[in-house]
Amino acid sequence: MKDVIIIGGGPAGLHAARLLASAGLDVALLDAQAEIGERAICSGVIGVEAFSRFDLPTDPIQNTIRRVEAISPSGRKLLHSSTEPLAHVVNKGEFNRDLAAHAVSAGAQMWLGKVVESLEQQKHGVAVRFRCRESRRQGRLRARAAIIASGVNRSLTQSLGLVQPRDFLRAIQADIPLGKDGATRPTRIYVGQSVAPGAFGWKIPLGQGRVRLGLMASEEPRPYFEQLLKKVAPHLPLSECKVFQKVIGQLPAGKCAADRILVIGEAAGHVKTTTGGGIYYGLLSAEMAVEVLLRAFQQKSFTEQALSEFERYWRSTFGHEFGTGYFFRKLMARFPDSLLDKTFEKASSIDLLGRINGNLKFDWHYKAVVIAMQRLIAPSQQA
Repeated sequence: MKDVIIIGGGPAGLHAARLLASAGLDVALLDAQAEIGERAICSGVIGVEAFSRFDLPTDPIQNTIRRVEAISPSGRKLLHSSTEPLAHVVNKGEFNRDLAAHAVSAGAQMWLGKVVESLEQQKHGVAVRFRCRESRRQGRLRARAAIIASGVNRSLTQSLGLVQPRDFLRAIQADIPLGKDGATRPTRIYVGQSVAPGAFGWKIPLGQGRVRLGLMASEEPRPYFEQLLKKVAPHLPLSECKVFQKVIGQLPAGKCAADRILVIGEAAGHVKTTTGGGIYYGLLSAEMAVEVLLRAFQQKSFTEQALSEFERYWRSTFGHEFGTGYFFRKLMARFPDSLLDKTFEKASSIDLLGRINGNLKFDWHYKAVVIAMQRLIAPSQQA
């Protein structure tokens, strides 16, 4: 009987494992990967605030972002520059492995290559049934409580009547050679129905002549990725790119707490609805869950009522961020390319970036989004 079982070896699960083990609890983390970070599919962009707030490892940093340039369908540009770093770009596999090393140092156990098939609530604990990925042998592990941090894995939360994403985006990306792009070039964001319907594309300099090219879309992204690749690197065939795809959940629907169980990170839909980034809010929700669980152990109460404090916690902290960001992204996704070009022209003429600069934080978009909507969507209402 463990104290806590954590299902999922991404940043949220690993951070929770480290914090719980540091508090003296007996923690086991289960993941289907044979090695942590084996299939870490992510842009790897993490805001500077996160590194100090969560004491994150810095060795995996590949580059630092100080300039972001948004590009409209016709090529209009909006550039945001800062003398201070905005974000760091990390090798996500190395980043996850460093988080795992910290969790193990704190006393957490890693059960890797274990495919979780079910999570059962019992009177005095929970039981996880799993299958070993290589031998296919069945196994069972019990604990007093469990955290689901397994990314977008609807079958597990659905079977328990827990949170489901309301919507989905499909992401695709590859690291490609592009010698002309140095580490100091701006990170570029490409928007438009013809570029990435429902979301946007990106080109992130990694240094050493390589960039991370990708996009998210509300439909099959591969044709749009091939089109973006031809635009950015016309002489590089798609067959020579190691392409990864994943699904990103958007906007939580349903409860994240049940008797002895909490759902955090991407599994709970705790993902930026503007950009699809999940690391910052995954780490934040992990800390909230740990705080609630430690109190549950002190009070020896693991009921849904006791753990639902986590629900109130995350909703009051960043629930409005998700709702506003989702509405804004869906609204912009309805704009035809011609209207997006006009929006870029308007933003440039009124110096929109200058107006929102003091309210724009890398991981907190609510204020900037509200100002942008006021200035761009309803300009006639401005005095």
